[in-house]
Amino acid sequence: MKNIYFILLLFSNLFFSQILDEYPKGQTFYKDGIINFYKEAHEFLIKSNAKECDPKEIYVPRILVSAEGKVKVVQDSDTLNISKNKCAYDLSMSVLKSLKNWSPAEVKGRKFGAITDFVFYPKDLMSNYKENYKASDHISNAEYFEGKKKFDKDFHNNFMALFQDYHINGNVNIEFYISGSGEIINARIYPEIDNKDFNKDFFRALKRINKKWNPALYSGLPIKQRFAFPIRFSTNFNSTNPNSNY
Repeated sequence: MKNIYFILLLFSNLFFSQILDEYPKGQTFYKDGIINFYKEAHEFLIKSNAKECDPKEIYVPRILVSAEGKVKVVQDSDTLNISKNKCAYDLSMSVLKSLKNWSPAEVKGRKFGAITDFVFYPKDLMSNYKENYKASDHISNAEYFEGKKKFDKDFHNNFMALFQDYHINGNVNIEFYISGSGEIINARIYPEIDNKDFNKDFFRALKRINKKWNPALYSGLPIKQRFAFPIRFSTNFNSTNPNSNY
């Protein structure tokens, strides 16, 4: 699709240093905020006489907004989900191509590219659109099958020895998604640790907590949701999540 570039999350170290994995707290990816983004998306869809999708279709695009305010789409490997939600996917790509007021992240007065995602539900952006709409008002977050305390315990038990065995020092970050079917997908640790054995063991440990999750829901429809939190390694080993979900 013209002017929309698909990219892999495989940047060189130099390029990666210019891109944030998420927007700083309080910042958004669109000028004047999320409500304005959905308002302009609604206006575009109505003005272009777009055909509304089946009400069961929903899609969550993952995007990179560059320091120059240009939008790029992060490649989605879940082709089955795309095929099930092809109409919503196509409309979201049209919106990304047409809207212009993208806002880069800013740190200490300097602009950076940043990665984010948003929920795109055509019905609520078209026939069911309400003033001041934002998707987050309709989302219930994914949950570990036995709750947050059990997740914290399982995570600690599976990762404590791993980090000690490999003498991981300092801060690292864990990222994964909970799919619409309640599975951990697209897991990674960053900054990247250049140790193949550690990476293998990391994914083995993650697999042990990949029990069935309750997926995030948008008005009852399952959607994928990102979890990311820092690990501050010390003799006590603790993790905190600034996103408040976990």
